[in-house]
Order: sequence, then structure tokens, then C-alpha cells
Amino acid sequence: MFKLLRQRGSRCALLVLSLVATSGFAAGEDYATLKSRLEAGDTHIDFRALRLAYADSPAYAPNQSSALSNRRAVEQAFEAGQFSAAVPLLQKWLAEDYLNPFAHLGAVRAYEKTGDTARAQFHDAVVLGLFNSICARDEGRSENRPCPVVSIDEEHFFLVMNGFRIDAQHGALCEGDRPCNVYDVINRKTQAAVTVYLDISRPLHYLDTHPAPAASASPPAPP
Repeated sequence: MFKLLRQRGSRCALLVLSLVATSGFAAGEDYATLKSRLEAGDTHIDFRALRLAYADSPAYAPNQSSALSNRRAVEQAFEAGQFSAAVPLLQKWLAEDYLNPFAHLGAVRAYEKTGDTARAQFHDAVVLGLFNSICARDEGRSENRPCPVVSIDEEHFFLVMNGFRIDAQHGALCEGDRPCNVYDVINRKTQAAVTVYLDISRPLHYLDTHPAPAASASPPAPP
């Protein structure tokens, strides 16, 4: 786990279950438009609209197999103190999976360490924008209003940034027969027990409609 995640976790724990309300989709703006605005530096976009528009777009590809290898490569560079070397690794990761919150967290640290304050501040704003958009006010506390996530990494990011320790996890059907992951967690700061409901219908639908390619059969042995 990136050290930066732990540093920002205490700050974001004050936003347990993201009490900042988020609005709906910006009229007429699809994923490509919202992403272009963000890449141009507009960190005041509607991050929930961005995330959900991504899940509805042809670009949607959650839980990419390259995410783990990208993350490990960045963490290895950090552990070796090679922050300049981590920058192109993060740029590659973001090019493949732009809304991965861990990639933006890594970018904050890499740019801080290499003295690029402006880029570090940009990615920090993206981290907070993504975090605050996952759960709107009064969401995530019951099966009636689960928080929509678009990837497994979003789930882990949200729980850790809130300072939660996972005690148990199970699947359930939330309102509208939406599949949910339900987490029984402990707030590390207050020791309060909390149950969090996360709507995973979007990534599951992607898996259902994009089955993994079958392994190619081995060629027959020569006679």
C-alpha cells in the first residue's frame, strides 16, 4: 500500500461515508468530455458523473489484469527511492486505467518527491474528488442506498481512505436486485463498528458481458 494512502487516510477519515453530497450527471457531457475537462486541469467537474459515465462507455474495462503489475512496479520504485523512475510508470498506468485511484495516489507522491508541486496538487484534487464521489449523503449505510463503485480498486480505496479495518465481508442483493458487497468494518480512529453497502452491479455486469477469452488449445503432438 502506498505510504501516501496512510498519510491521507487520517485526513479523509473525517469524511466517513462521504458526507459531501454529489450531484447527478452534467447534462450533455459523456465520459470522453468529462475526462478531457479533467485532463485539462478542471478538478471541479462532477466526479460521480465522470465515474458512472465511464462505466457506461466503450472505454470501460474495470479490474484490469495490468493494474496489479503496474502497482507493484510503482511500489518497487518507491521502495528503492527512485521517484523519477516512478513517474513514467505512473503515466503508463494512468494511460491504461485513468480513474484508478491508487494510480493518482502514487502520482501525488512521485510528483511531490520530484518537486513538481503543480502536478502533485492536481492529482491530490483528483484523489479527493474520486473519494468524495463514491458515497453521496446517507448512502452506503443500508441495502436501500448502496454506494455505486465501478471497480474492485474503488472498493478498497474507499474503505482504506475512511480508515476502516475489515472484519467481515459478504455478498447481498440490495434494493432493485442490485448485487452488493457488504463490509462489516471498524473505524480505526473511533473503534466504532460500521456496515458499508457497496453496489457492484456495474463491474459484475461487465464481467457477465465480457467473458475472459478461453485459453487456446495446445497444438496436437506430431505423429
